[in-house]
Amino acid sequence: MAREMLKLRKGDSAIMIKTDGSVEMAGVNDKPLMDDKGMISPCILFAAAWAKKDNSLMNHLVDNFKNCVREGYFGPEAQSDFKAMEVEGEKHRLRQEQAAASGAVTMDSASGTVTQEEWDKHKEEERRLKAFADQGQDPQVLKQMEAMKAGARSMTEKPFEGHKLPEEPEQTVGNVTIEEEIGNENK
Repeated sequence: MAREMLKLRKGDSAIMIKTDGSVEMAGVNDKPLMDDKGMISPCILFAAAWAKKDNSLMNHLVDNFKNCVREGYFGPEAQSDFKAMEVEGEKHRLRQEQAAASGAVTMDSASGTVTQEEWDKHKEEERRLKAFADQGQDPQVLKQMEAMKAGARSMTEKPFEGHKLPEEPEQTVGNVTIEEEIGNENK
């Protein structure tokens, strides 16, 4: 279960990035942006980087994070997990290279590789559907849509009899009704 915000002690500060990308900070109102030593508050610093979303800056932050995990700043568990992910990533990259060398076409890293025949089938289906879509809407449907947009109404007085039940439902056994069966037994 997600937590709203960490419990902060006096003097702590925190940043929360919401799912819509907005940033909320806590514990920064009573603090200066820069302390006596010239250090900028990490919350304010990261919030500014997040707000700017400069690609080179974000890439640098991601690279710095990866290096910190590799060096063990976040603990040995994170370090070993990261090394395992790097090994899996390298294996995946090698599989991609081997598949490309063998003539298989890669669609994307999530779906893996497909043969050239499957790729051609997929592309042919795309071309067929594109041609179908390029034909445009059926003229009768277009005419009906224009009439609906113009406020026209089409009414029919024909009664619908599809769901009516007979007055006395007859029970049947096979092709013979129950009344017929009883009549045959009495004879």
